[in-house]
Amino acid sequence: MTESRRPELLDLVAVLASPADSEVRAGDVGTVVELLPPDAVEIEFLSRDGRTRHVGILPLSDVLALNRERTRVA
Repeated sequence: MTESRRPELLDLVAVLASPADSEVRAGDVGTVVELLPPDAVEIEFLSRDGRTRHVGILPLSDVLALNRERTRVA
């Protein structure tokens, strides 16, 4: 397994751990809207109709950057 990469601005990320006192849950996917040094990101989560549902700050240890590159399957 390869090491996960650090999220960049506008990357899609998945939440790995549910933050306390938040409506965000592990498995939710959002978009990085701000990089916060040294080890955090601000993420926007959308509802099914495309409206902002939640904006929150999470440590990098609680998110996984999703691969946006096409991968050859066969």
